Amino acid sequence: MQRWYFIGLVFLGFFCIAHNSFAQNQRPPLQTTNTKKKVTPNPKRQGPKGKKIRYIIKNDTKGTLHGNRCFENETLSMGFLYMAVPKGQAANKNEFERNLHNLGVKTALTFKNGPFWKIKERKAYKKCRETSGDIIGIYQASDNQIFL
Repeated sequence: MQRWYFIGLVFLGFFCIAHNSFAQNQRPPLQTTNTKKKVTPNPKRQGPKGKKIRYIIKNDTKGTLHGNRCFENETLSMGFLYMAVPKGQAANKNEFERNLHNLGVKTALTFKNGPFWKIKERKAYKKCRETSGDIIGIYQASDNQIFL
């Protein structure tokens, strides 16, 4: 009889230990995992990181396909945009400042996209120009041709 009491007591003890170890531990409500009392958030680490867009300043829109969404998306993926600013405006006061600014931007783009980023950009220029219909092709329309 004592044997059955002993086995029952061992079984009851094992059940109590197993019950506590397999049960889910629940935290009290509104408990934080922070150990510091005065935590200040770091805004640089939180939130989506914005992509820094660099601008290459040009005097006119030649070679930029200004307004072509395909080409703008391609240049944005490379990290830059073309900005047409006439001479004498705020961002284009003199030729030296504009060229110095563009040199810095192109140097940064070389480190970001590799040394052949201009070739990639020209390929995208040709592809977007052909797909959007901004190029006529080999045959140029003359004044006496009639299109139906």
